[in-house]
Amino acid sequence: MIFRNRKYKDSVFTDLFGSDRDGKKNFLDLYNALSGSDYKLEDVKLERKVIEQTLYKTYNNDVSWEIDGKLIVLVEHQSTINNNMPFRCLEYVTRIYEGIVPSKKRYAEKVYKIPNPDFYVVYVGKDKLPQEQELRLSDAFYEKDGSKLELVVKVKNCTDPAMLPIAGKCDILKEYCQFIEIVERTYNKRFPKSSFRKAIETAMKQDILKEYLDRKSREVINMLCAKYDYKMDIAVKQEEAFEDGKEAKAIEDAKKLLADGRYSAEEISILLQIPLDSFSDFHPVNRGRS
Repeated sequence: MIFRNRKYKDSVFTDLFGSDRDGKKNFLDLYNALSGSDYKLEDVKLERKVIEQTLYKTYNNDVSWEIDGKLIVLVEHQSTINNNMPFRCLEYVTRIYEGIVPSKKRYAEKVYKIPNPDFYVVYVGKDKLPQEQELRLSDAFYEKDGSKLELVVKVKNCTDPAMLPIAGKCDILKEYCQFIEIVERTYNKRFPKSSFRKAIETAMKQDILKEYLDRKSREVINMLCAKYDYKMDIAVKQEEAFEDGKEAKAIEDAKKLLADGRYSAEEISILLQIPLDSFSDFHPVNRGRS
C-alpha cells in the first residue's frame, strides 16, 4: 500500500532514489552498496512506501521501500547529523506499519507478520565524521536501564568517496554526491534559480547525472528551490530564537541594574542597547546614580 500527499515536494535525493522512473534501480544499487547485499532487480519484489512526511515539513526527504520482507528507510541528511533521528524514524516507521497492518488484524490472536526495518542516513555534509556510526533510540532515555525498546540508525558518511568504499560500488550515489557538491559551490542566495541552472549545466558538462538532469532540469531546479527555501527558513528561525534569547537576558540584566538603583533607566538602555520601554516599568522609580 502506498500513501501519497502531493503537497509535499520531493528532494533530488528522494526523486533520484524513489519517484523517478529509474528510482527502483537506483535504490537497489544504493542499498546493495550500503548493506553489502547483492539483490538483483529481476529477482526481487520492491514496493515503495510513501506517507505524509514526518521527518521534514516542507518537502519529502526520505526514501522507503519494502524489499523481500525488509523495510528499508533511507534518510538524506546534508549538514549536521540530527541525534533525534532514531525517534523520528520510530515515528515514521510506526506510520508505515499502520498502513501495512489492517486494523482488525491488530487485535487478532495470530501474529500478523511485518517486514524487518533497516534505517540509514546517507550523509553528504561537510563535517568530518567516521566512515560509519550508529544513532540509538536508547541514547535519548533518561536512564540506561536495558530497556527493550531500541531503534538503530546507521549513518554512512558519503562526503569523501575515499572514506567510504561504497561510492565506488554505486555510480549513482557517487554522481549524486558530486552534483550536491557543485550545487553547494555555485549556490547564490540572491539568485538561487540561476545558480541552480549553472550547477546543472556544470554537472552535465562533466557527465554527472547527465541523463537524469537532461530529462528533469526544470523539476530539479524546483526541488532545489524548495529545499534551500526550507534551509533558509530554518536558519532564520534559529537566528530569531538566538536573538530572542539575547534580548530576554538583556532585559533581565536591565531589571537587576534598575533594582540596584545605581543607574537610571536611560543609562541602562544605552549600556545594554535595548529599548527603554522593554524594562523601565519594572521599577516604580527610575533613580539615577546614588
